[in-house]
Amino acid sequence: MFIRKFRILVFIAATVALTYSCTAQGQTRDSVSLKAGSWALQFGIAQNFTLTSFQGSTIGAKYQISENNAIRGGITINGSNNSGPDSYSGSVGDSSLGTIPGSASTKSGNVSFVLQYLWYMNPEGHVHLYAGAGPIFSYSYCNYYDNYSYYYNGNPGYWGTNIRTEQSTTRSVGVSAVLGVEWFACSWLSLRADYNENIQYQWYSSSTVYNYIESISSPGYPLNKSNSASTKGWTLASSGVSFGLNIYL
Repeated sequence: MFIRKFRILVFIAATVALTYSCTAQGQTRDSVSLKAGSWALQFGIAQNFTLTSFQGSTIGAKYQISENNAIRGGITINGSNNSGPDSYSGSVGDSSLGTIPGSASTKSGNVSFVLQYLWYMNPEGHVHLYAGAGPIFSYSYCNYYDNYSYYYNGNPGYWGTNIRTEQSTTRSVGVSAVLGVEWFACSWLSLRADYNENIQYQWYSSSTVYNYIESISSPGYPLNKSNSASTKGWTLASSGVSFGLNIYL
């Protein structure tokens, strides 16, 4: 609670200082009007007044084509690669249970892109209403692998090895629409509020391969199993109202 109140006080103090700085510059209608050829970096404002990326993008920017028109977009690229030892519970001898050592790895990645064409209804003044629309693309994947050996307490007993591989991919393409308002605090900084809707067509596919290998010869082994699944369809989603800021270069 104390940290939250502290952040709020810091945000209020920063807002007051920024407002005073902008006022000292002497705002005029021309200094805060939307100018053709200007660039802006875009950020989101999350809870506790922390800055985040624009619409989840790694990089977000806007280019002002004219006073009435602009293009903004963002691209997200992220991924991870984790591997290391793992452990399971199972038989480790004829009549004993314990921890079975193994190994596992996970690889995942995501690429998404959003582009919106904006139309400003009132380019003059400090407050601007705008509407826009544009395409959305995204692709993500996840690969999982694990490997471990255990003791089968049978007659006779034997050691076996399990190897499992899982893969999944998701692709989507769609259209987004936005309605928002932008307020200039000064010539190089503006605050905005957006309401976004998007409709996307999504493809999802997954596959699992399970290999079971015995250490002794036995009819029917090694055993290989595999299954796969796929879905596709339309999704309609709303991000609600989001807040952000633009820093003009």
